Amino acid sequence: MKINERMRYPHPVLSEFSSDYSAGEMSAEFLQQQTEDNQLKIISEITIGNDDLSSLISSQKAASGYFLVSRRTYFNHLQEAPPGKSEKFFDLSQLHGLVTIRPIVWTLKSLDDFSSPLIDAEFGEKISIGKGSIIAMGPEFRFSIDPRKFKPFETIFKLAIDDNVEPGMIEVDTDDDKITILAESATHTALDSMRNLPATRSVMLSAVYMPVIADIVSRMQQEDKSFEARRWFQVFSAKCDDLGIQPEDPSVSPLRVAQMLLKAPLKQTTKAMEAAS
Repeated sequence: MKINERMRYPHPVLSEFSSDYSAGEMSAEFLQQQTEDNQLKIISEITIGNDDLSSLISSQKAASGYFLVSRRTYFNHLQEAPPGKSEKFFDLSQLHGLVTIRPIVWTLKSLDDFSSPLIDAEFGEKISIGKGSIIAMGPEFRFSIDPRKFKPFETIFKLAIDDNVEPGMIEVDTDDDKITILAESATHTALDSMRNLPATRSVMLSAVYMPVIADIVSRMQQEDKSFEARRWFQVFSAKCDDLGIQPEDPSVSPLRVAQMLLKAPLKQTTKAMEAAS
């Protein structure tokens, strides 16, 4: 179903786009994540700022949820989701390109004598609303489904031996399809072990990947365009776009960008240390 802010209804609809109600609103927040089995997990948090509509939901005369629409794949689904926080899963292969989410409340039964002191007087004191009618609507949310942004960040890196690098140090080579982290033999062996052990993987994020990303962002801010054609850069850009990061902006801290892209790796390291103590 295609819904927009200019649609008009013969009954009152709670939304920021109409004056049908003198107060209250429907609001929502959405977070999307990819699961290991290639599903899209959407975490929704829906708030109904109207006691009368909340009562309809609690008495099962109405339901809350959202339309999830991917026009490129003709996917159009109404998903029920209760007020508060909930998680729902969708087949990621059915979604591509621009995806929209529109939170709504709709009736599950016909309402013959609905009333609320907040409804505009032009609707009268007693209102009839048919089954399946939209009675509240929140702002539309948009995001893009790009398979590259869901790839684990570590997949764009690889380790390689270079005995010209000083022991205990690393260097970075961006002239390949993956970002190559160079280290002499003993350091390479240690890093490879850290990367493959759950207990030390978080340390690898903080001690190696984070400074490497910060270095790359610093180069971008110096208008280095040499790696834009590399395959790793496409994943890097998709992840930045998803988080609303503009890494080439010289006013942005490279360290902050690195921490955001790696989802605060120091926090993960701290948790690992607490678990080990």
